[in-house]
Amino acid sequence: MKGANSPLAGKESIRTTLYLLNANNTTVLADGVYTEYNDLYHDSVLLEDAYKFTNINENLGIVRYGAVLSVERRPIITKSDTLFFKLWKTTKRNYQFEFTTTNLDHPGMQAVLQDSYLGTSLALTLNGITKLNFVVNTDAASANVNRFKIVYVTNIAAAVLPVTFASVKGFEINKKIAIEWKVENEINIKKYEVERSSNGLDFNMLSSITVSGFKNDHNSYSWIDNQRLSGNSFYRIKSVDMDGTIKFSVIVKFTTGATGQGTITIYPNPIQGNIINLQFTSQTTGLYQLRLINNNGQVVYAGILPVNSPNSSQTIMTNTKLSCGIYQLEIKAPDNVVQIKRAIVQ
Repeated sequence: MKGANSPLAGKESIRTTLYLLNANNTTVLADGVYTEYNDLYHDSVLLEDAYKFTNINENLGIVRYGAVLSVERRPIITKSDTLFFKLWKTTKRNYQFEFTTTNLDHPGMQAVLQDSYLGTSLALTLNGITKLNFVVNTDAASANVNRFKIVYVTNIAAAVLPVTFASVKGFEINKKIAIEWKVENEINIKKYEVERSSNGLDFNMLSSITVSGFKNDHNSYSWIDNQRLSGNSFYRIKSVDMDGTIKFSVIVKFTTGATGQGTITIYPNPIQGNIINLQFTSQTTGLYQLRLINNNGQVVYAGILPVNSPNSSQTIMTNTKLSCGIYQLEIKAPDNVVQIKRAIVQ
């Protein structure tokens, strides 16, 4: 055990764990690597490091000077230091990264995970845990062994992409409309504004929401419309950066006073990008299991969607680029009844 005066006391480290992510959001450990920083270590591959022994299935390693490592020991982090991952023997499925960091919160420095396939960046919690879900699909680029790396930067704004709306949904509660949204990469955001429209074109601001102040990979917000419209209502969230930059979420449609047989509808259809909007009308509440299947019979997205109101509108983001074509969206209700919806991607 290291004492308080030991040169390794208060060590700086990052542990990266790879999990298989199942449709019910449970995980199975696949592999992991570890990096420790201290000025007693060297910027070379020496005996203090540990080489990677390959697995039969998924493999995660750290690449340094042509070697692939499972444990790397390096000097204290400096500007533009980079951690290069190698991920191979993946299959077409959902995965999850878990980054556990200790004492990496250097003043003016930030660790940023970069995904070269999606072109996204995620600021990591520097003394705690950050999780990221990702997908390997039919696109060969999604299985690129060098897809991920961590870069340590001083200019956070230049390295991290603007806020991303991970999900937006609306549902009926006590004859009111509740709007909920989750965001990623919440850096330099000043506020959010909730906007509503009766026709999906002309929007008015209803409320301004101050950011939570908690620096997580996902932050969640909610707002209740106490004066709902009759018929169709369209909602969207506007983010406002500190420098005035504006970005809008997807539009969520909600229909009040709906009667007749219950339905689940994709809107709009054809869909664009990786966003699927679902309108639930007179449906059973509970957990819905979703699978999006392409023309080759391959599952390109699988997930669990909680539906808390018989009438609600929810947004699904597949976290991967969808190729143009015709897909089947398989929706399994809590009573195990399965509906198949045809989705067209343009």
